[in-house]
Amino acid sequence: MHLRPYLEFGVQTAYEAGRLTLGYFGTEAARPEFKADDTPVTVADREAERLIRERIGARYPKHAILGEEYGEAEGSDPDHRWIVDPIDGTKSFVRGVPLYGVLIGLEIEGVCEVGAAYFPAIDEMVCAATGEGCYLNG
Repeated sequence: MHLRPYLEFGVQTAYEAGRLTLGYFGTEAARPEFKADDTPVTVADREAERLIRERIGARYPKHAILGEEYGEAEGSDPDHRWIVDPIDGTKSFVRGVPLYGVLIGLEIEGVCEVGAAYFPAIDEMVCAATGEGCYLNG
């Protein structure tokens, strides 16, 4: 199984979504609303997830997507599912604490095989794929 293209896509997409969140970080636009479960959500959460879903849909239109803000979108390929948390650490994000991240993973046949975690406020990327290794900023 060749995972490198998925890994590169996950890294690029996490980076792009993370840069989008920085436009909201530390601004009034980071003020949260609260979901039914009383967890915070911001415009940046929604916009970042929307961007990630658009990129996945354009590149891998048959893949399923499970996202924190917009839930599950079934794909015609049941073996590939992207799992997305557009801002992991929304409470930190809202408070201006730079320790939040954009998380993107790919599950293949029920096993998480690829992951990218980008921390935009400190410009750090951690990524890994089965058989490809785990990397910090590289």
